Amino acid sequence: MVAALLAAAIATHAAWIELFRTAIRYEHSRPIVLVPFIAAWLVWVRRARFRYIWPGDTWPGWIMLAAGAQFYYMGYSLYGLRSTWYLGALLMMGGALVVTTGVSVLKQFRPAWLVMLLLVPVPITIAQMVSLPIQLAEAKSITFLYGLLGFEAGVVKVSGAYMLTVGSAVLPLESACKGIATAMSLFLISYGFVFGTPLRMPVRLGLLALSPVIAILCSALALGCTLWVYDRTPLVTADTVRAVSEWATLLLAFLVIASLLRVLAWASVPVYEYHLASEY
Repeated sequence: MVAALLAAAIATHAAWIELFRTAIRYEHSRPIVLVPFIAAWLVWVRRARFRYIWPGDTWPGWIMLAAGAQFYYMGYSLYGLRSTWYLGALLMMGGALVVTTGVSVLKQFRPAWLVMLLLVPVPITIAQMVSLPIQLAEAKSITFLYGLLGFEAGVVKVSGAYMLTVGSAVLPLESACKGIATAMSLFLISYGFVFGTPLRMPVRLGLLALSPVIAILCSALALGCTLWVYDRTPLVTADTVRAVSEWATLLLAFLVIASLLRVLAWASVPVYEYHLASEY
């Protein structure tokens, strides 16, 4: 198994190196660094299932290897499609593992395999189209919260660019609102949380569907607090606002999801797959 994985890694090393550079260079791709940690966590909480893995039925692995090699070649040599190139490298690594361990490794650790697909970054063109609506939703949520508190805030368009005004401070929209990066980060954390906890499948799917909405609301609240400080002291820069609000958003959103589950369990809503799980 180790030899097969090493051979696949060597054969596709160029894609993995470029993927690492992409995660560092482009902000919308940075959440993918969470993917290996989420996958490792999902494997760890299901570690008892290793006893059910046995050799045999390796044909899915060979299909993954063949498809991965084709995607790898098409993405790099023919069309220059980076996402296809990365997907090919990922399939070849997964195929090498399945060929040497059997298809049971796919069945026993399905959530970990699915989240690994998110290692493939969203193409820049798609990220640019999706980011602006998310950023505008964050900005409008901020202005709504500020209005409730009696403060002035708004979104204006100057020379084709959106600006967020908070009191006397004016910030470019992309400097304050993180857009797709926030939604992606929270989705990954939500995914690890719901599949690392023995929840019923409808509850899992419902929380994942709500994660973008929770991300926008929590981001607006976190940004609103940091922007209020930014408007009142010159010691806080826009980069500081961005960094602090980013971590505050993830922490706040995680607490919201955990609290929501607690409330549902308290209300005797069957959210856990096993009844005794709600007692711990």
